[in-house]
Order: sequence, then C-alpha cells, then structure tokens
Amino acid sequence: MGEIMISLYPDQEEKVNEVRAAMARYKSILLQSPTGSGKTRMATYMLEQAVSKGKRALFTVPRRDLMNQTSDTFEADGVTHGYIAAGRDFNPYSRVHIVLVDTMARRLEQLPDKDLVIIDETHFGSNSLDAIIKHYMSRGVWILGLSATPWKLSGEGLGKWYQHMVEGKSIKWLIDNKRLSDYRYFRGATNPDLSKISVTAGDYAKGQIASYMEEQGVIIGDCVRDYAARCMGRLHVVRCASIKHSEMTAASFRNAGIPAIHVDGETPEDERKRIFKAFARREILVLTFCDLLNFGFDLSQASGMDVCIESCSDLKPTKSLAGQMQYWGRALRYKDYPAIINDHVNNWQEHGLPCADREWSLDDRKQGKKSSERALPTRQCPSCFFVHTPAPICPECNHVYQVQAREIEETEGEMVELDKNAMRQVKKDARMEQGKADTLDALISLAQKRGYKSPSAWASRVLAGRMMKNARN
Repeated sequence: MGEIMISLYPDQEEKVNEVRAAMARYKSILLQSPTGSGKTRMATYMLEQAVSKGKRALFTVPRRDLMNQTSDTFEADGVTHGYIAAGRDFNPYSRVHIVLVDTMARRLEQLPDKDLVIIDETHFGSNSLDAIIKHYMSRGVWILGLSATPWKLSGEGLGKWYQHMVEGKSIKWLIDNKRLSDYRYFRGATNPDLSKISVTAGDYAKGQIASYMEEQGVIIGDCVRDYAARCMGRLHVVRCASIKHSEMTAASFRNAGIPAIHVDGETPEDERKRIFKAFARREILVLTFCDLLNFGFDLSQASGMDVCIESCSDLKPTKSLAGQMQYWGRALRYKDYPAIINDHVNNWQEHGLPCADREWSLDDRKQGKKSSERALPTRQCPSCFFVHTPAPICPECNHVYQVQAREIEETEGEMVELDKNAMRQVKKDARMEQGKADTLDALISLAQKRGYKSPSAWASRVLAGRMMKNARN
C-alpha cells in the first residue's frame, strides 16, 4: 500500500471527519448518504488511511457482482486486497479482504483478526450479517455500515447493530451543489389497482405483483410511447416486476424500432459486460431489468467505460423505500441537464419525490406514514404546458387561467409533470398546519378535514409520537 490516491469532495471530507469523531465514542457507526453521493469512495478513503497505519480491514458486500465491482475500485485506487468467497483463493497475509456476507458467516471462527469492518448496503442485512456484526463487536472491532436508506425492507431500524448514525447531505443539497443531477418527474395518468395484491415483509408479494404487471400490456405500451416522445436518444433504464415482464418490455421497445435488451443476474458475466459496453456506446438505448441494477451497482465500473443513465421508466410498484431510492439514484448521477423519470406506476405517492425531505433514524420506521397522504392535484398550463399544483396563475409563464365551472385536471392516458417546488411548499404548509394542532381534538379535526380514514387513530399516533420525542429531549 503506497501513498493514498483517493481525493474527496469537501462534503465527503466533512462526513469522513464526522465518522472519525464518532469513532472516539462509538464502536459501531452507520454512514447514511444518498445513492451517488460517494459512500463507497468515502469508506475506501477511511480504509486506506487505516491500512497505512498498520490496521487490517474487511469490506463486506451482499452479492458477487458487487464484490467484483469493489475489487475493480480498489485496484484503481491502489488498494491491495484479497478475498473471502467461494471460488477465490484466500490470502491470510492480506491486510484488506473483500468478503461475501454469506461466505463470511460460515467461516467466522476461521477468519483472521481485523481492526475495521466496513459493511456495504447494510440495510440488506440478514441473519448472516447479524452473526458477523456480533462476532466482531464482541472483539472490540470498529464496525462501519453504509446505507442510503437505514431501514430494512420490513421497516426495522438498524439500531440493534449501530450505536450512532452520521447523516449525509440531502439529495436536494447534492442537486443544488451539482453533485447529483436535477430531474423532471412525470407521473402516470392512472394508478394500477393493487388492492388485491398481498403485502409480505413490507413489500408487495413478488409472485403476485409480477403476474399482475405482466398482464398490464397498456402500461408497457405507454412506457414505449413516452420514451419515444420525451426521451428518444437518451440512455434509458426500465425497472420491471419480473424477468418475464422485463423481457416483454424489451421486446416492445424493439418492435417500435428502439434498440433495447433485457439483462438479469443470470446473464453470463462476459455477456453482461458486452451489453453494458454497447449501452455506453449507444448501440443499445434501453436496458430493461428486474433486480440487477437495484442496489450498489455502478454501470461505468461494470462496463469499463464512462456511462451515465439519462432517463428511466418505473414499471414496478413497490413499498420498499430502500429499493425506490436506489432506483431513482440510477438516473441522478451528475450531468449538466435534468434526468427524466417516468413513473408509470405512481410510486411517488408511496414514497414522495426523490428530493423530498426525509428524517432518517436508527429506530424502526413508522409504518403507514405515506398511506395517509393523498395525491396532490395538478394543473397543466395551456400556454407553456407546465404542470403544477392548482393556482390561478401559471408559475412558469404567468398565464392567467379563466375561471370555469369544472376543470379537467389531466388527460386520460397521458403522463403529467410534477412541480417539485410547488409540492415541497404544499408539504411544508401541511407540516406547519399539523404543528399548530396542539391537542387531540385539534388533530382529529385536522384528520377529518384531510379526509383520513381513521381520524382518531391518526391523531393518537401523532400525539404519542410528540410525547415520546419530548421525553427523549
């Protein structure tokens, strides 16, 4: 290991310093930072510094393709390393090992001692990861977890593993400071009827949601049409509900004369690399997938070429905030023009927009928070076609609307663009209104005004949450 080669942005240096300061008090720390903000780079920098001082480290990943990707990153940054994974030779003298979580959990008693364990994508933790963390914590080893969304799919918090969380810059800050790309967000004209789809472990039942979406040929057709109308020529990815659904979608693009291909975890590694290179060269314009690009995936690293996803379409309804944030992050890698996000299944209603204000915590996530929020109405200006929350004057071109007895808010079958700033103000006003309701009766009245299904239950939860917060303070 020679001279440290990694350089950081000022915001990354700030977070690294916060982690270092926390290490003086805590042995297990979670670094929360959005997809695309450079969590792996920050962690590699800290790993390099530790090894330069004679320390030993592990870097754990949940999937083999991420192991290969991390290895390529380490090699580019001059980090000498070995592996702990099936099919890889084990070098006991290496100071740094990249480890597959499941392999590591089976070999805990055989592993060399370490001073630092870094756990990538730690919100995907399982019993194996639980065993690893407990094993090293019992030995006084520092644990550093990395996550964009510090909750498990079920909503369980990570406080049982981590004593402290360092919170990264928000997506809005990263966009404003040109560290992530701005975006334009288009919502679907109609909502899929998911009332008969079961929810298991915090998300829609995989088989049921796959079967349902495979039958929605109209949505696939809309996806192809909207790409041709709004994104033609851009490098585009489409998230689907199953491999079959992804293959159907890719075929629909090709039938429309748009070069597209499906890729999944079973696609041979050399074939995947060929596909990704063709995508980077714009020989293929559309990649459809089911799970492959969902988390921790660096397309440039995988293709060996500089490539930036410019737009995306979402055809997979989900209740998983982690999965949704990871998917949005694919299109938000920095470029000097806005990404285009086509949300054909209206996941924004469950999770808000990518740059929405979010409160991260090591505690369990409050369930049902989004389900009580109603979709915001929209209005499209006939002069400049800007879409915004209802107002007497268009905020884009100052067109004055004529008062009509009845207005149609959107055209059936057409997507409309959401105005981020207007939505942010509406939510801010709603929070202020809720904050002024300082008694149970006032909260019940507010819930009734908003049309919530169970005003008393909602009001009781809000009041209980305030009491718990005051008790902690």
